[in-house]
Amino acid sequence: MEKVRGKMVCHSNNKGQINMGAVYSADPDHENKVFSDATPAASVNMLIENASAAAFFEPGEEYYMDFTLVPETKPVDAG
Repeated sequence: MEKVRGKMVCHSNNKGQINMGAVYSADPDHENKVFSDATPAASVNMLIENASAAAFFEPGEEYYMDFTLVPETKPVDAG
């Protein structure tokens, strides 16, 4: 599997402090039913310092979250 996709709803945005939770739907015809069956509970809390990026997250709006495994990386040489 190359990536996993989730779907979250923004609960709040307080000056860049973002709180999100898993979407939910009992309606079998709604896309959120598939996501809520797969991930019935989830939460994400972020503090975003970049004002433009923080403004992207609006309470009540839904967002996809894609998770991709980072390949092993070599440490940066500090010398």
